Amino acid sequence: MLRLIAAADPMEHVLPHSLHWNIGPFPMTNQMLMALVAGILMLLVFPLLFRRPYSDAPKGSRNFFEAILEFLRVEVFRPALKEHTDRFLPFLWTLFFFILFCNLLGQIPVGEIITLFTHRESHLGGTATGSLITTGTLAICAFFFIHINGIAQVAQSLIRGTYGHHESHEEHSSNGLPPHEAAQDLEHMRGDALTADVPQEFTALGNPTRHYHDDEHIRHGGREPVRGAPHAHEAHHAMNPLMATLLAVPLYLWNFAPHPFKPQPGQSAIMWVPDVLIWLLLLILELVGAVIKPFALMIRLFANMIAGHIVLAALILLIPVTAGVAAQIGIGAPVTILSLLIRFLEVFVAFLQTYIFVFLVTLFIASAVAPEH
Repeated sequence: MLRLIAAADPMEHVLPHSLHWNIGPFPMTNQMLMALVAGILMLLVFPLLFRRPYSDAPKGSRNFFEAILEFLRVEVFRPALKEHTDRFLPFLWTLFFFILFCNLLGQIPVGEIITLFTHRESHLGGTATGSLITTGTLAICAFFFIHINGIAQVAQSLIRGTYGHHESHEEHSSNGLPPHEAAQDLEHMRGDALTADVPQEFTALGNPTRHYHDDEHIRHGGREPVRGAPHAHEAHHAMNPLMATLLAVPLYLWNFAPHPFKPQPGQSAIMWVPDVLIWLLLLILELVGAVIKPFALMIRLFANMIAGHIVLAALILLIPVTAGVAAQIGIGAPVTILSLLIRFLEVFVAFLQTYIFVFLVTLFIASAVAPEH
Protein backbone atom coordinates (compact mmCIF):
# COMPACT_ATOMS: atom_id res chain seq x y z
CA MET A 1 0.00 0.00 0.00
CA LEU A 2 2.80 2.42 0.84
CA ARG A 3 4.46 1.60 -2.48
CA LEU A 4 1.19 2.35 -4.24
CA ILE A 5 0.86 5.70 -2.47
CA ALA A 6 4.48 6.69 -3.09
CA ALA A 7 4.41 5.34 -6.68
CA ALA A 8 7.36 3.71 -8.35
CA ASP A 9 8.39 7.08 -9.78
CA PRO A 10 8.06 10.23 -7.60
CA MET A 11 7.33 12.20 -10.77
CA GLU A 12 3.99 10.38 -11.03
CA HIS A 13 2.61 12.83 -8.46
CA VAL A 14 3.33 15.91 -10.54
CA LEU A 15 2.83 14.72 -14.12
CA PRO A 16 -0.56 15.31 -15.78
CA HIS A 17 -2.79 12.25 -16.04
CA SER A 18 -5.66 11.88 -18.46
CA LEU A 19 -9.05 11.35 -16.84
CA HIS A 20 -10.52 9.96 -20.09
CA TRP A 21 -12.88 12.92 -20.35
CA ASN A 22 -12.80 15.34 -23.24
CA ILE A 23 -13.52 19.05 -23.47
CA GLY A 24 -14.10 19.32 -27.19
CA PRO A 25 -10.91 18.06 -28.86
CA PHE A 26 -8.86 18.37 -25.66
CA PRO A 27 -8.52 15.49 -23.18
CA MET A 28 -9.23 16.47 -19.57
CA THR A 29 -6.30 15.99 -17.19
CA ASN A 30 -6.27 16.02 -13.41
CA GLN A 31 -4.52 19.40 -13.39
CA MET A 32 -7.06 20.91 -15.79
CA LEU A 33 -9.82 19.61 -13.53
CA MET A 34 -8.29 21.28 -10.46
CA ALA A 35 -7.93 24.57 -12.34
CA LEU A 36 -11.61 24.30 -13.23
CA VAL A 37 -12.49 23.55 -9.59
CA ALA A 38 -10.49 26.62 -8.47
CA GLY A 39 -12.41 28.82 -10.92
CA ILE A 40 -15.77 27.42 -9.82
CA LEU A 41 -14.89 27.95 -6.16
CA MET A 42 -14.09 31.61 -6.88
CA LEU A 43 -17.40 32.04 -8.70
CA LEU A 44 -19.22 30.57 -5.69
CA VAL A 45 -17.28 32.03 -2.76
CA PHE A 46 -16.87 35.70 -3.65
CA PRO A 47 -20.40 36.49 -4.95
CA LEU A 48 -21.78 34.73 -1.88
CA LEU A 49 -19.59 36.59 0.61
CA PHE A 50 -19.77 40.01 -1.06
CA ARG A 51 -23.27 39.97 -2.53
CA ARG A 52 -24.22 43.04 -0.51
CA PRO A 53 -22.27 45.80 1.30
CA TYR A 54 -21.93 45.64 5.07
CA SER A 55 -22.26 48.71 7.25
CA ASP A 56 -20.89 46.84 10.25
CA ALA A 57 -17.46 45.30 10.68
CA PRO A 58 -17.15 42.08 8.67
CA LYS A 59 -17.03 38.78 10.50
CA GLY A 60 -15.94 35.24 9.84
CA SER A 61 -14.86 34.25 6.35
CA ARG A 62 -15.85 37.64 4.91
CA ASN A 63 -13.48 39.31 7.37
CA PHE A 64 -10.71 36.88 6.37
CA PHE A 65 -11.03 37.56 2.64
CA GLU A 66 -11.64 41.29 3.09
CA ALA A 67 -8.48 41.59 5.19
CA ILE A 68 -6.48 39.98 2.38
CA LEU A 69 -8.10 42.17 -0.27
CA GLU A 70 -7.44 45.35 1.68
CA PHE A 71 -3.88 44.35 2.52
CA LEU A 72 -3.13 43.72 -1.14
CA ARG A 73 -4.73 46.99 -2.22
CA VAL A 74 -3.13 49.24 0.39
CA GLU A 75 0.22 47.61 1.10
CA VAL A 76 1.10 45.87 -2.18
CA PHE A 77 -0.65 47.49 -5.14
CA ARG A 78 -0.93 51.15 -4.12
CA PRO A 79 2.79 51.80 -3.38
CA ALA A 80 3.61 50.69 -6.92
CA LEU A 81 0.55 51.73 -8.95
CA LYS A 82 -0.42 54.86 -6.99
CA GLU A 83 -3.25 56.66 -8.80
CA HIS A 84 -3.76 53.69 -11.14
CA THR A 85 -4.43 51.25 -8.29
CA ASP A 86 -8.20 50.81 -8.51
CA ARG A 87 -8.06 50.45 -12.27
CA PHE A 88 -6.08 47.22 -12.01
CA LEU A 89 -7.64 45.78 -8.86
CA PRO A 90 -10.07 43.38 -10.60
CA PHE A 91 -7.29 41.73 -12.60
CA LEU A 92 -4.76 41.56 -9.75
CA TRP A 93 -7.25 40.32 -7.15
CA THR A 94 -8.54 37.65 -9.55
CA LEU A 95 -5.01 36.58 -10.43
CA PHE A 96 -4.02 36.34 -6.77
CA PHE A 97 -6.95 34.21 -5.63
CA PHE A 98 -6.97 31.96 -8.66
CA ILE A 99 -3.30 31.07 -8.11
CA LEU A 100 -3.84 30.72 -4.36
CA PHE A 101 -6.84 28.41 -4.78
CA CYS A 102 -4.91 26.27 -7.29
CA ASN A 103 -1.92 26.07 -4.95
CA LEU A 104 -3.97 25.17 -1.88
CA LEU A 105 -6.16 22.63 -3.69
CA GLY A 106 -2.95 20.92 -4.74
CA GLN A 107 -2.11 20.33 -1.07
CA ILE A 108 -5.17 18.09 -0.64
CA PRO A 109 -4.11 14.49 -1.42
CA VAL A 110 -7.34 13.57 -3.18
CA GLY A 111 -5.84 10.82 -5.32
CA GLU A 112 -3.90 9.32 -2.41
CA ILE A 113 -6.99 9.20 -0.19
CA ILE A 114 -9.01 7.47 -2.92
CA THR A 115 -6.12 5.03 -3.49
CA LEU A 116 -5.91 4.28 0.22
CA PHE A 117 -9.60 3.37 0.57
CA THR A 118 -10.27 1.75 -2.81
CA HIS A 119 -6.90 -0.03 -3.26
CA ARG A 120 -6.91 1.24 -6.86
CA GLU A 121 -4.52 3.86 -8.09
CA SER A 122 -6.27 7.19 -8.64
CA HIS A 123 -4.96 10.39 -10.19
CA LEU A 124 -7.81 12.68 -9.23
CA GLY A 125 -6.60 15.89 -7.65
CA GLY A 126 -3.23 17.49 -8.16
CA THR A 127 -1.77 20.96 -8.35
CA ALA A 128 -3.01 22.96 -11.33
CA THR A 129 -0.07 25.35 -11.02
CA GLY A 130 2.23 22.31 -11.13
CA SER A 131 1.62 22.30 -14.88
CA LEU A 132 3.54 24.49 -17.34
CA ILE A 133 0.32 24.87 -19.31
CA THR A 134 -1.40 26.61 -16.39
CA THR A 135 1.55 28.76 -15.30
CA GLY A 136 2.40 29.54 -18.93
CA THR A 137 -1.17 30.68 -19.60
CA LEU A 138 -1.10 32.91 -16.52
CA ALA A 139 2.25 34.37 -17.63
CA ILE A 140 0.99 35.01 -21.17
CA CYS A 141 -2.16 36.72 -19.84
CA ALA A 142 0.01 38.89 -17.58
CA PHE A 143 2.36 39.71 -20.50
CA PHE A 144 -0.43 40.97 -22.76
CA PHE A 145 -2.23 42.73 -19.91
CA ILE A 146 0.95 44.61 -18.96
CA HIS A 147 1.88 45.85 -22.41
CA ILE A 148 -1.62 46.50 -23.74
CA ASN A 149 -2.27 48.70 -20.73
CA GLY A 150 1.11 50.39 -21.22
CA ILE A 151 0.16 51.26 -24.80
CA ALA A 152 -3.33 52.32 -23.70
CA GLN A 153 -1.80 54.61 -21.07
CA VAL A 154 0.29 56.35 -23.75
CA ALA A 155 -2.80 56.75 -25.95
CA GLN A 156 -4.83 58.21 -23.07
CA SER A 157 -2.03 60.64 -22.24
CA LEU A 158 -1.94 61.81 -25.87
CA ILE A 159 -5.70 62.25 -25.93
CA ARG A 160 -5.64 64.28 -22.70
CA GLY A 161 -2.61 66.25 -23.81
CA THR A 162 -0.54 65.20 -20.80
CA TYR A 163 2.04 63.04 -22.57
CA GLY A 164 5.51 63.91 -21.33
CA HIS A 165 4.15 65.58 -18.19
CA HIS A 166 3.37 64.28 -14.71
CA GLU A 167 -0.37 64.00 -14.76
CA SER A 168 -2.69 65.04 -11.95
CA HIS A 169 -2.65 62.47 -9.16
CA GLU A 170 -6.15 61.11 -9.24
CA GLU A 171 -7.08 57.56 -8.34
CA HIS A 172 -9.84 56.27 -10.60
CA SER A 173 -12.21 53.57 -9.49
CA SER A 174 -12.33 50.30 -11.41
CA ASN A 175 -15.84 51.02 -12.70
CA GLY A 176 -14.82 54.31 -14.33
CA LEU A 177 -16.40 56.68 -11.81
CA PRO A 178 -14.81 60.08 -11.19
CA PRO A 179 -11.52 60.07 -9.28
CA HIS A 180 -11.51 59.55 -5.54
CA GLU A 181 -9.00 59.22 -2.76
CA ALA A 182 -6.34 61.14 -4.69
CA ALA A 183 -2.91 59.77 -3.88
CA GLN A 184 -1.27 63.19 -3.58
CA ASP A 185 -4.23 65.33 -2.50
CA LEU A 186 -3.01 66.11 1.00
CA GLU A 187 -6.34 67.53 2.13
CA HIS A 188 -8.12 64.30 1.18
CA MET A 189 -5.42 61.69 1.72
CA ARG A 190 -5.99 59.14 4.47
CA GLY A 191 -3.20 58.21 6.89
CA ASP A 192 -0.80 55.65 5.39
CA ALA A 193 -0.90 53.54 8.56
CA LEU A 194 -4.68 53.13 8.46
CA THR A 195 -6.06 49.97 6.87
CA ALA A 196 -9.43 51.48 6.03
CA ASP A 197 -10.33 54.30 3.66
CA VAL A 198 -10.56 57.00 6.31
CA PRO A 199 -9.81 60.57 5.16
CA GLN A 200 -7.74 62.83 7.38
CA GLU A 201 -10.41 65.49 7.04
CA PHE A 202 -13.01 63.75 9.16
CA THR A 203 -15.81 66.18 8.25
CA ALA A 204 -15.84 64.38 4.92
CA LEU A 205 -17.35 61.34 6.59
CA GLY A 206 -20.73 63.09 6.55
CA ASN A 207 -20.72 63.27 2.74
CA PRO A 208 -17.96 61.06 1.32
CA THR A 209 -19.34 61.13 -2.23
CA ARG A 210 -18.99 64.90 -2.48
CA HIS A 211 -15.61 64.73 -0.76
CA TYR A 212 -14.10 62.25 -3.18
CA HIS A 213 -15.92 63.33 -6.34
CA ASP A 214 -15.29 67.07 -6.13
CA ASP A 215 -13.18 67.13 -9.34
CA GLU A 216 -10.29 68.82 -7.57
CA HIS A 217 -6.94 68.26 -9.20
CA ILE A 218 -3.44 69.47 -8.53
CA ARG A 219 -2.29 71.80 -11.28
CA HIS A 220 0.86 70.62 -13.05
CA GLY A 221 3.75 72.62 -11.68
CA GLY A 222 1.76 74.11 -8.83
CA ARG A 223 -0.48 73.36 -5.87
CA GLU A 224 -3.54 75.50 -6.58
CA PRO A 225 -6.72 73.46 -7.15
CA VAL A 226 -8.62 73.60 -10.41
CA ARG A 227 -12.28 72.57 -10.61
CA GLY A 228 -13.56 71.06 -13.81
CA ALA A 229 -11.51 73.05 -16.36
CA PRO A 230 -8.67 71.29 -18.20
CA HIS A 231 -5.12 72.52 -17.77
CA ALA A 232 -3.79 74.92 -20.35
CA HIS A 233 -1.13 72.52 -21.65
CA GLU A 234 -3.74 69.72 -21.84
CA ALA A 235 -6.09 71.77 -24.02
CA HIS A 236 -3.22 72.92 -26.25
CA HIS A 237 -1.65 69.49 -26.88
CA ALA A 238 -4.75 67.27 -26.86
CA MET A 239 -4.89 64.79 -29.75
CA ASN A 240 -7.79 63.07 -31.46
CA PRO A 241 -8.29 59.42 -30.45
CA LEU A 242 -7.46 57.91 -33.86
CA MET A 243 -4.11 59.69 -34.12
CA ALA A 244 -3.32 58.90 -30.49
CA THR A 245 -4.00 55.20 -31.07
CA LEU A 246 -1.72 55.13 -34.11
CA LEU A 247 1.11 56.89 -32.29
CA ALA A 248 0.79 54.96 -29.03
CA VAL A 249 2.69 51.84 -30.15
CA PRO A 250 5.77 53.60 -31.61
CA LEU A 251 5.91 55.97 -28.63
CA TYR A 252 5.63 53.03 -26.24
CA LEU A 253 8.59 51.38 -27.97
CA TRP A 254 10.48 54.68 -28.08
CA ASN A 255 10.27 54.91 -24.32
CA PHE A 256 10.73 51.17 -23.77
CA ALA A 257 14.50 51.63 -23.54
CA PRO A 258 16.39 54.54 -21.93
CA HIS A 259 17.98 57.39 -23.91
CA PRO A 260 21.34 57.95 -22.18
CA PHE A 261 22.63 60.53 -24.68
CA LYS A 262 19.41 62.41 -25.37
CA PRO A 263 20.34 66.04 -26.07
CA GLN A 264 19.47 68.36 -23.23
CA PRO A 265 18.31 71.94 -23.81
CA GLY A 266 21.23 73.86 -25.29
CA GLN A 267 23.12 70.77 -26.46
CA SER A 268 23.86 69.95 -30.09
CA ALA A 269 21.37 67.85 -32.02
CA ILE A 270 24.29 65.63 -33.11
CA MET A 271 23.88 63.84 -29.74
CA TRP A 272 20.83 62.10 -31.21
CA VAL A 273 23.17 59.89 -33.27
CA PRO A 274 24.87 58.09 -30.34
CA ASP A 275 21.60 58.20 -28.43
CA VAL A 276 19.64 56.36 -31.14
CA LEU A 277 22.43 53.81 -31.64
CA ILE A 278 22.61 52.99 -27.94
CA TRP A 279 18.82 53.05 -27.73
CA LEU A 280 18.54 50.39 -30.45
CA LEU A 281 20.95 48.13 -28.55
CA LEU A 282 19.13 48.71 -25.27
CA LEU A 283 15.75 48.21 -26.97
CA ILE A 284 16.79 44.71 -28.08
CA LEU A 285 17.86 43.91 -24.52
CA GLU A 286 14.62 45.33 -23.09
CA LEU A 287 12.49 43.35 -25.54
CA VAL A 288 14.35 40.18 -24.60
CA GLY A 289 13.80 41.09 -20.94
CA ALA A 290 10.09 41.66 -21.60
CA VAL A 291 9.83 38.05 -22.80
CA ILE A 292 12.06 36.65 -20.05
CA LYS A 293 10.01 38.25 -17.25
CA PRO A 294 6.80 36.24 -17.81
CA PHE A 295 8.92 33.15 -18.59
CA ALA A 296 10.59 33.52 -15.19
CA LEU A 297 7.17 33.92 -13.54
CA MET A 298 6.02 30.73 -15.23
CA ILE A 299 9.04 28.63 -14.25
CA ARG A 300 9.25 29.95 -10.67
CA LEU A 301 5.62 29.13 -9.86
CA PHE A 302 5.75 25.75 -11.62
CA ALA A 303 9.02 24.63 -10.00
CA ASN A 304 8.00 25.61 -6.48
CA MET A 305 4.67 23.84 -6.77
CA ILE A 306 6.12 20.50 -7.88
CA ALA A 307 9.26 20.49 -5.70
CA GLY A 308 7.52 19.68 -2.43
CA HIS A 309 5.43 16.90 -3.97
CA ILE A 310 8.51 15.22 -5.45
CA VAL A 311 10.39 15.40 -2.15
CA LEU A 312 7.42 13.94 -0.25
CA ALA A 313 7.02 11.05 -2.70
CA ALA A 314 10.75 10.31 -2.60
CA LEU A 315 10.77 10.25 1.21
CA ILE A 316 7.75 7.96 1.48
CA LEU A 317 9.24 5.66 -1.14
CA LEU A 318 12.15 5.00 1.22
CA ILE A 319 9.86 3.05 3.56
CA PRO A 320 8.67 0.17 1.33
CA VAL A 321 12.01 -0.27 -0.45
CA THR A 322 13.83 -0.83 2.84
CA ALA A 323 14.44 -4.51 3.71
CA GLY A 324 13.04 -5.74 7.02
CA VAL A 325 10.20 -4.56 9.23
CA ALA A 326 12.53 -3.09 11.86
CA ALA A 327 14.35 -1.02 9.24
CA GLN A 328 11.07 0.18 7.79
CA ILE A 329 9.89 1.32 11.23
CA GLY A 330 13.25 3.00 11.91
CA ILE A 331 13.04 4.92 8.66
CA GLY A 332 9.27 5.43 8.70
CA ALA A 333 9.11 7.31 12.00
CA PRO A 334 11.47 10.17 11.07
CA VAL A 335 10.16 10.21 7.49
CA THR A 336 6.59 10.67 8.76
CA ILE A 337 7.60 13.59 11.00
CA LEU A 338 9.65 15.17 8.21
CA SER A 339 6.79 14.71 5.75
CA LEU A 340 4.41 16.60 8.07
CA LEU A 341 6.90 19.45 8.37
CA ILE A 342 7.30 19.57 4.60
CA ARG A 343 3.50 19.70 4.28
CA PHE A 344 3.41 22.81 6.49
CA LEU A 345 6.23 24.29 4.43
CA GLU A 346 4.28 23.58 1.23
CA VAL A 347 1.28 25.51 2.55
CA PHE A 348 3.54 28.46 3.34
CA VAL A 349 5.13 28.22 -0.12
CA ALA A 350 1.64 28.18 -1.68
CA PHE A 351 0.90 31.61 -0.15
CA LEU A 352 4.42 32.93 -0.74
CA GLN A 353 4.57 32.03 -4.44
CA THR A 354 1.13 33.50 -5.01
CA TYR A 355 2.27 36.74 -3.40
CA ILE A 356 5.53 36.82 -5.38
CA PHE A 357 3.79 36.18 -8.72
CA VAL A 358 1.21 38.94 -8.20
CA PHE A 359 3.71 41.36 -6.65
CA LEU A 360 6.05 41.06 -9.65
CA VAL A 361 3.16 41.46 -12.08
CA THR A 362 2.18 44.62 -10.17
CA LEU A 363 5.69 46.03 -10.56
CA PHE A 364 5.70 45.24 -14.29
CA ILE A 365 2.33 46.96 -14.72
CA ALA A 366 3.56 49.99 -12.79
CA SER A 367 6.63 50.31 -15.04
CA ALA A 368 4.43 50.03 -18.14
CA VAL A 369 1.86 52.68 -17.20
CA ALA A 370 4.31 55.19 -15.69
CA PRO A 371 4.58 58.38 -17.74
CA GLU A 372 7.31 57.78 -20.37
CA HIS A 373 8.28 54.63 -18.41
